[in-house]
Amino acid sequence: MNDIQCEQSGTVEVAVVTGKLGESKMDRDLLQELTEGYLRGVVLEAFEAAEPPLDPAEHPFDSFTPFREFGIDSFLVLKILRRLERDFGVLPKTLLFENFNICDLANYFADKHAQTLSQLFADRLQEASEVSLP
Repeated sequence: MNDIQCEQSGTVEVAVVTGKLGESKMDRDLLQELTEGYLRGVVLEAFEAAEPPLDPAEHPFDSFTPFREFGIDSFLVLKILRRLERDFGVLPKTLLFENFNICDLANYFADKHAQTLSQLFADRLQEASEVSLP
């Protein structure tokens, strides 16, 4: 099983990757990066849909900030989960409590839903593999 350990060093984000033999580190890194971007978009959608809408500028927003610091309440957690379930099917209701930030959540999806992510990001993954070919 793959494992991306999310760490933050000062203001520099670091993802330490260990993977299966034969799996491309670049593919895993790219999948993690694309997944984090996707998840940031889902969270921003939830911010915009909140009543009143939450201003992302007023909340720290990076891959390492714990969800509780985003100002996300239980209503927004459910809204985020429903949105994620449109792409991934049924998910554990405790997902955002078990994965404390976007990096952790992206790691969960990369481990448990790699095939769905590969379909979501097929064009970008294909472009990257074509660029890396000699």
